[in-house]
Amino acid sequence: MAKFQKIFILLLCLICFQSANAEWTKQNSNTLAWLRDIYFLNEKTGWISGSNGTFLKTEDGGKSWSQTEKFTDDNILQIFFADSNNGWLLCERNVYSLGTKMPSYLLKTNDGGKNWEKTEFGETGRGRITKFLFDAYGTGFAFGEAGTFYKLAQTENEWKKASSPTRYLLFDGVFNNESNGVIVGAGGTILFTSDAGSSWNQANVFGDKTAKFNAIYFAGQKNGWAVGNDGKVFQTISGGKTWREQQSGITKNLNDVFFLNSAEGFAVGDDGVILRTKTGGNVWQSENSKAAHKLEKVYFIGKKGFAVGFGGTVLTFDENSKDEKIQIKPILQRRN
Repeated sequence: MAKFQKIFILLLCLICFQSANAEWTKQNSNTLAWLRDIYFLNEKTGWISGSNGTFLKTEDGGKSWSQTEKFTDDNILQIFFADSNNGWLLCERNVYSLGTKMPSYLLKTNDGGKNWEKTEFGETGRGRITKFLFDAYGTGFAFGEAGTFYKLAQTENEWKKASSPTRYLLFDGVFNNESNGVIVGAGGTILFTSDAGSSWNQANVFGDKTAKFNAIYFAGQKNGWAVGNDGKVFQTISGGKTWREQQSGITKNLNDVFFLNSAEGFAVGDDGVILRTKTGGNVWQSENSKAAHKLEKVYFIGKKGFAVGFGGTVLTFDENSKDEKIQIKPILQRRN
C-alpha cells in the first residue's frame, strides 16, 4: 500500500509541475493598437487585426509578428480566411468621416492578402455590423446593431438586407454543421436555425434571460458555450436549442470563449481575465494572464493558445512547450 501511495504522490507532483510550466506569457507585439481579432489558417500562418488598420502576420506559428503593408486606416474588427487565397475582413470607418455610408464594410482578397477589394453592404445609415460568418455551402450572414441582418447568396456577389429575427444587438454566431447555426446578442438573445439560416428562432434559455452574450463557441455539433457581461456563461448540449447557466465565479465581462474539446476550454474578458475549465464548464478557474488590459479574443491552434486585446496585448499559452512528443490535436471548429 505504501508503495502505491508513493507512486500516486509522485504522479501528482509531476502533474503539478507540468501545470506550473504551462502559463500565459506576454509577447512583444511592437504595437499599442487595440487588437480585436486573431485567426490562424494553419499551424504556421496567422493574422492579428486591430485599430487604425493594424494587421499583423506570422509565418512561424506566432513566435514573431510583423505589420503587413498598410492598406487601410480604419479599424479591422474580424478576420476570416477560407483558404490560403480567399479571405475577408470586417472593417469600421471613423465615425467623423462616415458621410452617408454605413460605418461597416468588408475587404476581400483573392490572392492571400496581397490586394484587398472593398465591399459595401449597399445601405445608408448608422447601423454597425459586428460579425459575419459563412455556412458550409458558402452562404454569408452579417449582423449587428438593432438586429441588422444581411445575407450573401452563394450565386450572387452582393450582400442584401434580410428580415431580422430580432431587434436586439447581435454580437457573434457560428454554424456547428451544414444546417444548424446559433447567433447570440443582448437581451438574452440566443437564436438558432435548423435550416441553414432560412429561419431563426429564440432558443430556450434557463438562467438570466436578460444576459448580454458577447461570444459563442461549439466543440462538435452538440456542445456549445456562450459568454457575456457580468461573468455570464451558458452551455448547450442540444446543439443550441436549449441553454443552461453555469457559474463562472466572477462578475467581470467575458468577451470570448474557445474550447479545445468537450471538456477543456478558456474564456477571456475585461481587466486581463482568463478563465479555464477542464470539466466542460462545471468548474472554472482563474489563470494568471500577466495582463491588465481588456482581452478581446482567445484562439487555439492545436494546444498552442493566443489571447489579444487592448494596448497591443498578445498573450501566448503552450502546454506542450516542455514536451515536444505530445501529439497536437486539431481544433474541432474553424472559427469565422
